[in-house]
Amino acid sequence: MKKLLFILLAAIVMPVCALAQDSNGSIVITRVDGGKTSIPRSNVEKITFDYIEVGGLEEIDLGLSVNWSPVNIDLSKESKVASSPEAYGSLIGWADTSGVKTSKEPNDYPSADRPKSLIGTPYDIAAYHLGDGWRMPTIAEFNELLTLEWERTTMNDVPGILFKGKNGNTLFLPYCGYRWGEEDKKFQVGKYGYYWSAELNPTVNTFASELNIGPDICRVANMNVVYGCSLRPVKDKVKDE
Repeated sequence: MKKLLFILLAAIVMPVCALAQDSNGSIVITRVDGGKTSIPRSNVEKITFDYIEVGGLEEIDLGLSVNWSPVNIDLSKESKVASSPEAYGSLIGWADTSGVKTSKEPNDYPSADRPKSLIGTPYDIAAYHLGDGWRMPTIAEFNELLTLEWERTTMNDVPGILFKGKNGNTLFLPYCGYRWGEEDKKFQVGKYGYYWSAELNPTVNTFASELNIGPDICRVANMNVVYGCSLRPVKDKVKDE
């Protein structure tokens, strides 16, 4: 399947070099509903395609019990996912489906009576925004991911960790940092990554479990639910009939 949201008309794509010199030329976009939009080239700085495949978000099969999304949740985008594997995406408080809470009060995430797991609840951020079987990962699924071969590397100059499935498929998680309070209070961006699981810490219910990655760490740990962390969705594999 091709990664695209729109199809550029072939008649426009072919003479792109000539059009680049013609400020009166236009780019014609054919939408999936058959409608067309014409945009003067002089008004276009760049074209970016969200990482959505026709038919849904791509699944990466690493040979594990679940398939992984190739990109993080990004609630600033219409698609609700980041545009590339190395894009940071949103930093979201645990169980905050709105993605905008900046409160430092744990009882706001989502309340004082927190579920032990968000799976199957209205607070599963991935399921809420993506549907189609996507959900937040469990602690066990993070631990399963850690059984794979992995290496610290960069993708388009963005540092992170690349997990390598035995089947040859790979998954890249960037170091997105974390948020503490207001949206501009981001820390350790490009240095460490914190990825929420769907599950609370079994002994301290103001903390939830997360995958902590960085230059000197790659393990499941715990963060206070008020912190804004990244989210990489998973999907259960379809069982053979």
